[in-house]
Amino acid sequence: MSPFHKKKMGMWMRKLVLGVLLTVLVIPCAAQVSSKGKGSTNSSAGLTAVGIDFRFDGSAPSEVVFAFDEMAYGLFYSRQSLILAYVRGSQTIADDDKLELTDFSLSGWMPFRFLGTAKDSNVDVFFPVGLESNYRRIKRTKQGVEIDAFEYTVLAAGTGIGASSAMLKGVMSARGLAYYGIASRSFGFDTDTSAILRLDVDWTSGLVTDRFGVSIGYGYRWQKWYSDMGDLTGDDFDFVGKQHSVRLGISF
Repeated sequence: MSPFHKKKMGMWMRKLVLGVLLTVLVIPCAAQVSSKGKGSTNSSAGLTAVGIDFRFDGSAPSEVVFAFDEMAYGLFYSRQSLILAYVRGSQTIADDDKLELTDFSLSGWMPFRFLGTAKDSNVDVFFPVGLESNYRRIKRTKQGVEIDAFEYTVLAAGTGIGASSAMLKGVMSARGLAYYGIASRSFGFDTDTSAILRLDVDWTSGLVTDRFGVSIGYGYRWQKWYSDMGDLTGDDFDFVGKQHSVRLGISF
């Protein structure tokens, strides 16, 4: 694909993302206000711990190859049809070689219900259509010199399946979505692509006190960044990562 077409595709994708994000963010807010009742919670916030396995997946020269395989810690916030998280972590490769990771992710979706729910069933099955936007940066400090070893912003659209049900005096929900979209790197002018698979399971209690409950969650994210940086040299500069996250917070 030519640079002109890549730039044009990036502009149209950003317009699409903006329109869908407004839909995903605004409509659930209105629904949340109207549906919140006594003894119910709709939002959660708290701490998250993430085990990250991120590595180079290409054929470039060895000096650009690195891997991040360590824990990262941060904060999360979620509500109806939305979850965002921010984490940071570090890893020492050698005495004079250190990696610092920053990762921010935002997922929003609209649930569509094509299947009717049986009268005697409390399971709600839905098909989410949504967007995933994430930013990942890895700064490498080697022999006193700092470089941005990796820095990408991704905007992707996807769909999947989910379900929720009353369980253990609270609400259990699970969903899985597959995404594909554009990946913009901080260096250079090309637009690359990225594929994402996300699985999330959350349990939110009813009110434990007059205002707050408990929220527990697990998340899995697999992602691959497809780069065309090596088109001129014939090398591959792709990266692949997977992560397992645990979330613990309060619901309100």
